[in-house]
Amino acid sequence: MRKIISILLAFTFIICMSSGCKSKNNDTSSAKNPQASDKDTSEDPDSGTPESEPPYYSEILDKDGKLLGRIDGRASVSAADEGVFYSVFAPAENESTAPAHYHLFRASDGKDILLGTLEDQGYETIYSRMEMNGIVYTLALTGNPYDEEPDSLWLLAFDLKTEKMEKVLVSENASPYAAMTAINGKVLIMVHEFGSPKCDKVYEFDVSSGTIREVLSFSSEGENSDSLRGVYADAEHLYLLRLTLKNGMADELYLDTYDTAYTKSSELSLRELIFSEEYHGVASPDDEKAEIGMIVSGFAVWEDRYLYYENFAVTRALLDLKTGKNLFASDDNYSLSKGSGMPFFYFFDLGQAEPDQDIAGIYELKNGAVEKKTLTPPDTRTMIRNISVSPDGTWLVTYSDSAPRDAGTDALVLWRES
Repeated sequence: MRKIISILLAFTFIICMSSGCKSKNNDTSSAKNPQASDKDTSEDPDSGTPESEPPYYSEILDKDGKLLGRIDGRASVSAADEGVFYSVFAPAENESTAPAHYHLFRASDGKDILLGTLEDQGYETIYSRMEMNGIVYTLALTGNPYDEEPDSLWLLAFDLKTEKMEKVLVSENASPYAAMTAINGKVLIMVHEFGSPKCDKVYEFDVSSGTIREVLSFSSEGENSDSLRGVYADAEHLYLLRLTLKNGMADELYLDTYDTAYTKSSELSLRELIFSEEYHGVASPDDEKAEIGMIVSGFAVWEDRYLYYENFAVTRALLDLKTGKNLFASDDNYSLSKGSGMPFFYFFDLGQAEPDQDIAGIYELKNGAVEKKTLTPPDTRTMIRNISVSPDGTWLVTYSDSAPRDAGTDALVLWRES
């Protein structure tokens, strides 16, 4: 199932990058969503939720297995300081767009609150959601991502205290593939834009003023063109993953480092560090070329030294950039946790495990070494589907008992680390 999703995402990206779209209009807008509601919908299923009765539910449990509540089983979930943030996006058969409903399941009282609705959604970058100062941010595309018409990319902001939604227009000519990070109270957004010429850009959204501006731009067409594959920041640095397509030569993947004024300070080629070893699925020069060009689902840099890389195909790697050592490398049975808390990476697919594999492993980087943390599911579900961690240390682990997923098999285990 994961391979199928990876192929579909990559296919969407290729289709959109090859489409001839109109030039972008640089106007931006920000407005409260009139459909946002602070009304509790847990006992009134007709008060703005997608359907009065979802086709199936997912259970939310505490670490001891106590039932905290149930939410729509089609939800895409993330940990939030207040509980579980989730969206329900369910296009009808043969349709590519639909209203997307964004919710908070509040852990303190078990209420399920509709925060807002985005009409005509075609895609959400669930892998790059983040939370800052009690506000959850995500990126969503409106319009059909499979046609050749311009699509709009929106930054959605959900205030979990006021239970309201705001949206900011980022681009009117965007690809579905985008990502974001935060630095010093500002949201940085990586966008693939169409136009003449096609460009990859980084926008800065100033949370305090509500303004958005372009801070970096790269031409993504012509000889030796650049295409961004990831964005990450800490308090002192902005890091970009940049793919350079070289005419007739091997493509290069670089880690570019910028200061907080967006001045470039260094670049480092990652091709030999990540792709020189033989990975599962990366056994030939042709495989390497495909892998290095793949879009990226997980990217992080810690202590200006340790880099984690994960693409939508099979490659995962944790590198010590100072020593050049690969601390961890594996295939697509591993994934990076999501959210704004300290990232972990974990083995998720029991169905492909060997008899002697440690399938319950969750790993973290401590003092330059990879250490293991084990979680025991509160019931019989033993497959980890995803993990996210919020800024205050709230964990959300989705367990399942089938791969591919069967309806109604997920248990969302929610707790806060002391």
